Amino acid sequence: MSEIDALVGMDELRAWQAFDSIDPIGGYRGDLQAATIAHHIAFWSGNCKEAPPLTELLPIDPHPMTAEQKDAAEAAKAKARSEAYTASLIASLQSRAKK
Repeated sequence: MSEIDALVGMDELRAWQAFDSIDPIGGYRGDLQAATIAHHIAFWSGNCKEAPPLTELLPIDPHPMTAEQKDAAEAAKAKARSEAYTASLIASLQSRAKK
């Protein structure tokens, strides 16, 4: 410890602590790096047509939600898809009606 204390002063230690609070190493970053590697392996292995999203490869959900929150999010996505499809269908019918 005395050798480290001689090499790294208190100001530098505080600077590293501040840096770690902004851009931490380990934990989530390590999980993200592992998920990125798994993503590339899945894609390049040829065993799947499309590599799964990184969020599905993370061992821990970075944005945990309750079952009710997940249901609400899925319902909102389904509603948005339905509205987009309806708008596309209306636009297609209107363009055909003009012809």
